[in-house]
Amino acid sequence: MLVLLPILATICALSVPLILGKPRYLAKIATTKNQTKKKPTISIIVPARNEGANIPGLLESLKPEWDSIHEAIIVDDASTDSTARLAVEGGALVLASKSLPDGWNGKPWACYQGARSATGDWLLFLDADVRLHRGAIEKLGHLINSGNTNTAYSLYPHHTVARPYEQLSAYFNALMVAGVSAFGYGTASGQNPALFGQTLLLTKSLYMENEGHAAVKDKVLENFHFAALLKSNGAHCACYLGKGLISMRMFPTGFNELWDSWKKGFVSGAAKVEKNTLILSSIWITAGMLSIVSLCFIGSSYAPQHYSFCVLIGYMSNALACAWAFRIAGTFSVLNALFFGVALIFYQTLFFKALIDKSSGKKTQWKGRMVD
Repeated sequence: MLVLLPILATICALSVPLILGKPRYLAKIATTKNQTKKKPTISIIVPARNEGANIPGLLESLKPEWDSIHEAIIVDDASTDSTARLAVEGGALVLASKSLPDGWNGKPWACYQGARSATGDWLLFLDADVRLHRGAIEKLGHLINSGNTNTAYSLYPHHTVARPYEQLSAYFNALMVAGVSAFGYGTASGQNPALFGQTLLLTKSLYMENEGHAAVKDKVLENFHFAALLKSNGAHCACYLGKGLISMRMFPTGFNELWDSWKKGFVSGAAKVEKNTLILSSIWITAGMLSIVSLCFIGSSYAPQHYSFCVLIGYMSNALACAWAFRIAGTFSVLNALFFGVALIFYQTLFFKALIDKSSGKKTQWKGRMVD
């Protein structure tokens, strides 16, 4: 019976291609010709609370295609650092957020105010840690030129991993990509995807027709809830991977930022993932754990003949699955995939901590505010 552990680990690793086997990249969108006389305008909206470390880099990344942007609006959400000053110096319009109303979370409130003040035909919401590379606005323009004004486009910024502790995000980032159900097979094939929270593009009219962020004002992971709302009202969602054109550096300040960020709304986010995608993602996690457990019995008197070979097959199957998934999600090291047990145990530890805290009603502090 012991040999079943590595065999199941091998079989379960096949769940990864089912949820991430068909990645679609923004960079590969074909050029379209727009014959319309008036070119649609793009307003960029960035909710920013104490983002002084990120705003200069974001605005600098927009400069190569600045002429193609109608306006860049930084919504200063009661920052106590240099966010507003640096935004002005970078050429952006700064909108000082009004006091947070009861029942609203900070990010939806900032996004909503920015959208209401925007004068462009299309709204491009960006997180402050996102960077657009040369050609990104042009590719987004191809989406706009398709004429599909009833679709919200969401783009995953490739995660730039710079320091060793950031490698611990591997499973989280990969499962974030898988969680929108857009890059796999069957129900995970992108026919009915959710939205990413870092980058969202849609017309202002579609946004306002669906009440925008006012409809998801109290949600931590507002992207999942807004996607569900759009689809319930007859609109569509489409997701792409931004590798080569859009990137992000999520946790430059240290391990605590990484821990708190993933813990924030983590359990709630899992609950919003499409059922089959959630099952397949859980099978992938199970595959890794089975592979790790099977290693513990190598050399045991209970181990049958050829057990070590089966364990090797199971382990390498999971390492290859991780290499594929991690490569899609960010610039994670090959060693991270080879020693996937480290990132997996961290993932499991944080998941159960988040689950315990949520069940006990404990909240996480994020950017000076308490969130569920």
